[in-house]
Amino acid sequence: MPDLNLTVPDYPYGAPCWVDLLVSDVERAQSFYSGLFGWRWLAGDAATGGYTMALLDGHPIAGISRKPVGAPIASQWTTYLRVGQIEVAEAAINAHGGRTLGRPVPIGALARTFIALDPGGAYFGVWEPGDLPGSGLLDEPGSLTWNELLTRDYDRVQDFQMRVFGHEFTDETEEGGPRWATAHTGDGNPAYGLAEIDDEWPREIPPHWVASFATNNVVPSLAKALDLGATLIQGPFDGPYGVGAVLSGPEGEVFSILVPDLD
Repeated sequence: MPDLNLTVPDYPYGAPCWVDLLVSDVERAQSFYSGLFGWRWLAGDAATGGYTMALLDGHPIAGISRKPVGAPIASQWTTYLRVGQIEVAEAAINAHGGRTLGRPVPIGALARTFIALDPGGAYFGVWEPGDLPGSGLLDEPGSLTWNELLTRDYDRVQDFQMRVFGHEFTDETEEGGPRWATAHTGDGNPAYGLAEIDDEWPREIPPHWVASFATNNVVPSLAKALDLGATLIQGPFDGPYGVGAVLSGPEGEVFSILVPDLD
């Protein structure tokens, strides 16, 4: 594929390795995220099965797809977890309380994927890499830096992630606060955060994953996002994974900007 750098970080089994955006107005979303993160777009071709990707300095960063008219699903960012054999993951998800939505599909030679629901009702993706192991940059401004899963069914979802993806969890809960933990892949590295949506949250907030994109400074990035049409949901705040803010994009899709704490 022209202009595509496929040198990527190593993603162990169960690690968040890719994100993509499902929206109705693809062109509007592309303009927004190009203005915010400096992404340019590589249109899909035969090698990608028609899948369009965002590039940063030639590295694949994320994908984007058009939501079918009338689809009963919100516009959203989807976090994909890396697996070995996708059929094995498919069986495990269904055996341990999750639900797969359709069969595995190829993205050209890049990967095979499917979308699933965990026992708490959060959408996520599964990624069996082909030519593309995952996002080509991490922790650089404009690239993916962290993911977090928010759920109302904390115990069941934690057990599901342990059984299906082999995640181990370090409890980070502070006295009097909602439960949260850091998930680790089999190599011991932190993979994502798991947080409980407790009774203090509005009932209309669904369980969901949040993709966080890196920035060197939250304040100017937030100002730029708001100028481009984003809505501030929370922050800025000094959180456990860095200084960040949670936003919604042009179609209400939730994402975060974060100055990552890499120490």
